[in-house]
Amino acid sequence: MEVLWVVLLGLLTAGYFALAGFDYGVGLLFRFVGRDEAERARVLRAVTPFVLGNEVWLVAAVGVLFGAFPRLEGELLSAHHGGFVAVLVGLVAFTAAVQLRSHPWWDVVLVGGAAVVAVGWGLVLGGVLGGPAALWAVGVATLFLLHGAVFLAWRLSGPPRARAVAAARALVAPAGAFAVAAVLSSGPVRAPAVGWAGAATAAALLAGAWSALRLKAYRPALLCTAALCAVPVLAVFGAQSVVEVAAMAHAPTLRVLSWAAAAVLPLVLVFQWATWWMSRAAR
Repeated sequence: MEVLWVVLLGLLTAGYFALAGFDYGVGLLFRFVGRDEAERARVLRAVTPFVLGNEVWLVAAVGVLFGAFPRLEGELLSAHHGGFVAVLVGLVAFTAAVQLRSHPWWDVVLVGGAAVVAVGWGLVLGGVLGGPAALWAVGVATLFLLHGAVFLAWRLSGPPRARAVAAARALVAPAGAFAVAAVLSSGPVRAPAVGWAGAATAAALLAGAWSALRLKAYRPALLCTAALCAVPVLAVFGAQSVVEVAAMAHAPTLRVLSWAAAAVLPLVLVFQWATWWMSRAAR
């Protein structure tokens, strides 16, 4: 049962990065892809239907962390307080700006919130893996930028799409450099081979995204960048082994939580599917 909960936490967290990563990437690219108010409105319409649905994965992951891993939750919050505060502040600002934008002044909050979230998650992941804070802050932001650019290439058309494609192509090489630098500069891990496997996986996904962009196959490119954004999270679980049985709740608590998870998780998946299904015609 303990292994199942570790896998569940890892999948929920990886799913959040794979999906919400393009939200923050779109936020960072908002003023670049949208050059006037009409184009910015198109960019916002492209991403708005997905934002709240993507955040549900984070809510579910936090629920699992607090319920099934109470000691790990305290250790993470105390050890990486600054990164989590940045993520929380950025999330509130970004979500509010996406939902409430009615004036260009909101763009400062939207772009700034997305940047703070990306930097915050970079600080958290880098802190857990023992890598340089600046490298991980810039690196995670680069992954989100690439993911957001590919998402906009899929959802938009005309000049905004062309700008998104150009941005995506320009970001492939920096994303690859980050993957290698992250492995070389991270602190000691219990399974170093996992780090190199993650870097190799990232390289393969970047090659796939690049090839798909050249073929104008934007949906396969999006799948590649989604998986790419999940790689650092899986590296945390695989290489660092931060989640241990000692940090978990007792077996009776886990059994009770299992019934709740069995009821809630299908709802999360249905909500996510419905979000994408209803937005399919808004391209």
